[in-house]
Amino acid sequence: MYTEISNPNFISHPPSSLHIDDLSGMLNSDFKNDSNTPISLEVYTYCAHCTNAQSRSLGTDFDGYIRITIKEQNTTIARAQMDYKGEPDSQKVQYIYDHLIKQLQWR
Repeated sequence: MYTEISNPNFISHPPSSLHIDDLSGMLNSDFKNDSNTPISLEVYTYCAHCTNAQSRSLGTDFDGYIRITIKEQNTTIARAQMDYKGEPDSQKVQYIYDHLIKQLQWR
């Protein structure tokens, strides 16, 4: 898992709400979802389509990645990303989210 906190001013200072952009519908957040708040959380899932037979047979590649980004306006506050094998699911998304929230000390 890769985690980056771009703006440390937000550590230990959670917002009262987030604008949650999760098209997959896999995230379960404790924050109130408010489209009028300046702080947003985006869940992005990328599925790779590798056609290299040798890579596929060795199983060394990943099938994609899940990235969660928290922004204020268009400026990144923090993000976390993890590669996955198989299919993206709610457990993987929730694991990344929980990790990022813990790093920001928002719980």
